[in-house]
Amino acid sequence: MSIETATVDIPAEDGKAMGLYVATPDGDGRKPALLVIMEIFGVDAHMKHVTERFADEGYVAVSPDLYYRLDERVIPNTDRDAAFAARGTLYDTKIVEDLNRAIAYAKGRDDVDPDRVGIIGYCFGGRVSWMAACNCPGLAASSLYYGGQIAGGQRGEKSPVEPMTQGNNIKIPMQCVWGGQDQGIPQEARDAIESTLKTNNVDYEWHLYEDAGHAFFCDNRPSYHEASAKDVWPKTLAFMARHLKG
Repeated sequence: MSIETATVDIPAEDGKAMGLYVATPDGDGRKPALLVIMEIFGVDAHMKHVTERFADEGYVAVSPDLYYRLDERVIPNTDRDAAFAARGTLYDTKIVEDLNRAIAYAKGRDDVDPDRVGIIGYCFGGRVSWMAACNCPGLAASSLYYGGQIAGGQRGEKSPVEPMTQGNNIKIPMQCVWGGQDQGIPQEARDAIESTLKTNNVDYEWHLYEDAGHAFFCDNRPSYHEASAKDVWPKTLAFMARHLKG
């Protein structure tokens, strides 16, 4: 399938523009849309490639630049200190506002079916996908890959609420993907998240790759685990197809 790509600026906070990397499949008619949420390093070449892969599967894929308020919005994945510094500038409430802007953009496109909009996020974006499922109306499905600090984390002005405690708000199907060797997300956190999903009767999928670590899907990082990445891709496509294409 041939696709087109573009960066679209939409109005955001304080007169600033939030950039959206948009990959659009060819063909007439309204299509499902998918928000693709960045890792902690921003909308870099890898995230653009993932966005394009989803467009190749028939989705209008939109990756919002949640660092649009910053001067440096793409950070080398070798510079973890800079990435965590950038992440540390974000407020959870502002992230939700920005997600709602991106959702409104997707739903307003002539080539999108507004009832078939989903979200998927990786690393930091996995946490964002959980937050979206809890706080953003109008989504039809959410997938998160190894989202940290959904359970636990420090509370403060930037993150006043533990995301897991909002699980009672989830009314859409969820897919959760984890690496068993992920040192940043212990089993206790995963167990707490799954218990929350069960307690709130969420329709969910759970995929744990025992031999993989954090960020195992990113093929330009040392953490890439090819077997796990290749196994989970069709599972995610099947999940999204059931809830966005069915």
